[in-house]
Amino acid sequence: MAYVYLCEHDVEASTARMKNSLLAFLAHLGVGPGKYHETLTRAWIMAVAHFMAESGACDSAAEFMTRNPQLLDSKIMLTHYSAEWLFSPQAREAFVEPDIQSIPEH
Repeated sequence: MAYVYLCEHDVEASTARMKNSLLAFLAHLGVGPGKYHETLTRAWIMAVAHFMAESGACDSAAEFMTRNPQLLDSKIMLTHYSAEWLFSPQAREAFVEPDIQSIPEH
C-alpha cells in the first residue's frame, strides 16, 4: 500500500493515508487503536519513498518489489533503530527519529 500511496502523494500525505487505513483495519478486526505503531508506519513509508527514488520508475508494485527485495526483510528497521527504541511506548505513540542510522529522505 505504501507504494500505491507514494505514487500519488508525498511522504506526509502517504503516512496519513496509511495511518487511516491501518486504524480502519484494526477497527474492522475489533482491535483497539493501541496496536497502531506511528514510528513503524512512518519509517516504512520513508523507506519505500527512498527506494522509489533510487530505483526509478516502475510499471507496477510487483516490479518495484522485484527491484527492491530488501524491503521484504521485516527486520530492515532494526538497521536504523535499536529494538528498545523502536518498540518503546514513545515510538508507538509518535514518530521518533532513528537512534542508529537515519532513514534517507528524498
